Amino acid sequence: MSAPKQEERVLVAEEARLLYTLTRKAVKRINLRITREGEICVSAPRAVALAVIERFLTSKLEWIEAARARVASRRGESFAPVDGATLPIEGVSHTVWGVKAKKQGFLRQEERLILQLRDPTDMAERQRVFARFWQAEAARVLGARLQALYPLFADHVRALPLLTLRCMKSRWGSCTASKNHVTLNTNLLFVPPHLCDYVILHELCHFKHQDHSAAFYAHLSRFCPNYAAARQALRCFALPQFS
Repeated sequence: MSAPKQEERVLVAEEARLLYTLTRKAVKRINLRITREGEICVSAPRAVALAVIERFLTSKLEWIEAARARVASRRGESFAPVDGATLPIEGVSHTVWGVKAKKQGFLRQEERLILQLRDPTDMAERQRVFARFWQAEAARVLGARLQALYPLFADHVRALPLLTLRCMKSRWGSCTASKNHVTLNTNLLFVPPHLCDYVILHELCHFKHQDHSAAFYAHLSRFCPNYAAARQALRCFALPQFS
């Protein structure tokens, strides 16, 4: 099977000029989604003509505008790691402070995120140390939650899954059951713990049902009875916009 073919295209229709990403792959129909950043993504069967795809997009202009408006309304405030800036960590607001130190590092302490910096006036250094904090703390927090929830699934997940962390634009998580592998979005560091747990439970349930069938949701409801409310809360969660 050939790999999906992806390209950036521009649609000009009804005085609108829309940049969208078109992916041709083994799907049965044209699919449209808007990412959390407001990007337009289209997937279509390889044999469908471009004119057909763009007629479909043109018919969806009102829906696209409304969807992007909803995304914009949920977008969090812009964040940069300057003194006094705040961001949620595990759903709790933390205030950033930079302190001068011989060795770079970071520390979470009493709802503060302390960045240890050689030069607190150097914004580039702040960005680098914050990025290191984000990656390391996401690995610690998400790894611990996966390890804590895994025993619930030990009867059909043969071992603690291998965890990969990525900053993803359109997914909170994914899994490859055949490889005993789970991928989680590093942005989960910023959401409340119960929403993070919902994502992990969702992915672990895919080890038994590799789809989103009624059987999958029945299985998920055993571990997360309020999964629908958690899913909606995640859709509405305003992630910080990192500069």
